[in-house]
Parts: sequence; C-alpha cells; structure tokens
Amino acid sequence: MKNFRLFLALLVCFSVNNIIISQSAGFKIKKIDFSSGQEFDRIKNLGADYFLNQIPNVQKSNVNDLNIQTRDINSMSCENPSINLGLTLVHPSIKNIEWRNALAYKHNRIDAVSYYRINGDRNNYINISGNHSEFTLESALIYKVRVFNFFNLYGGLGTNLGVTTNNNISVTTANDLTLPEESSGDQIQTTTWNHSERFNEHFNTGSQLNQRVFLQIGTGIKFFQRIEIGTAIKYGYGYRADIGNTINVTNMVATNWSIRYILN
Repeated sequence: MKNFRLFLALLVCFSVNNIIISQSAGFKIKKIDFSSGQEFDRIKNLGADYFLNQIPNVQKSNVNDLNIQTRDINSMSCENPSINLGLTLVHPSIKNIEWRNALAYKHNRIDAVSYYRINGDRNNYINISGNHSEFTLESALIYKVRVFNFFNLYGGLGTNLGVTTNNNISVTTANDLTLPEESSGDQIQTTTWNHSERFNEHFNTGSQLNQRVFLQIGTGIKFFQRIEIGTAIKYGYGYRADIGNTINVTNMVATNWSIRYILN
C-alpha cells in the first residue's frame, strides 16, 4: 500500500509539473474535460497461467491439482470501466493541435477466463478471475479538423501509465455428475447432481504497472459556444507488469463519451 501511495503521489506531481511546464512553454488551458467509457485491455494468450503466476507458490498446490488445459477454454473477458478528469491545452500558434492530459480511475477492472470439460458423465467447470482498480495518467496530442462551426473531427496519438490496487484473484470450480432420470414416456429427462468436491479460493496479489500507446479518433459537437459533447475510439498496444513476476503484452480497444467546458 505504501508503494501504491507513493506511485499515485508521483503521478499527481508529474501531472501538475506537466501543466506548469506547458504553461511556461506558452500553452494555455482551453477546456476542462470529463469523460467516461469502457476499455477492453486484453492480455495476449490469456489463460490460467497468467493468474497462477501472481499467486504465491505455497498457495498454488490445490489449483495445480485441477489439471487445467488450454483446449478447455470456454470464454474469457477483459473489461475496464473508466472515469476521466482532465485538461485540454492549446498553443496560440498551433490552434489545430490539442494537448489533452487526464487522470483516470478505472474501477472494478475484470480479467476472467472460464474452462469447461466433459469427461464421461462428469462436467467440470473452472472460473478464474482477477479484480482490481487502476489509477492512470494519460496524455495525447490530437489534431482537430473543423467541419462546421459547431462540429469537429479529431485524431491523434497518446499514451498512458497506471498502477493497480486492491488486486485479488478468485478461483471457483464445480464438478457436476449428470445422471438419467426414469420417465414413463418416450423421452428420458436428465437431472444434474452436484458432486461434493468443490474448490473456491480467493488470493490477494501485488500491484501491477500498466502502460499503453494508442491511436485515437473522435468527434465533437459544440453547444452554446461553451459546451462540447464528444465521442472517441482508441486502439493500441501496451504491457502489464506484475511487479516481481511477469510482463504481459496487452491489446487495448476503448470507447468513451466526453463533455468539455470551453474556457475561451
């Protein structure tokens, strides 16, 4: 927790320092930004190993006994809801370029993978999921194309850097035994009896460092000369580092809506 607080303090200091430097370089604060959206920050080759590598060895024995196989993957997900607060800066000599900086809070991030295996009359289900929150500092250079006085198109390049906290991993399994049930008609119904062997464990894991670079396109519609409502799509790549363990490649796809107050 101390390391997380230190890193968060460094993010805030870096953001403030960034604004001070930009002001001294002639950039002016043009807009106050608020946005919200959904990210899909996918781990390359997401599977049980990604989660198990974050669990201390002393806690892995029961999980390893499950004999999890890649071929049994049934579904997977990576969802990151995001809330962002930031500033848009412009330079008087390059008014078509916007420099957007934001501090983002990605609450209840979820990475999950499910396995389903049929073995005779037994159906084995395994779900492994990771939950955490992330604080992220984001910066992007955006080129603006004015189509009408009230409508703009945007495109550019950006990057972000974030740290996660409240990390935990859950492993849940069910071993179901399916038996036929006698019926007087031509059709035989089946019923499922839950086997007594189950596994349900939760593990607290360490902090993670995340960084991505992305391309961004979007639109903006101006109302009353002071309010701009917009949407954006981001696509990029990055890495997720589990401190002291592994580094994994990520692929990000994000959509969000925004509201910006124009100062001048």
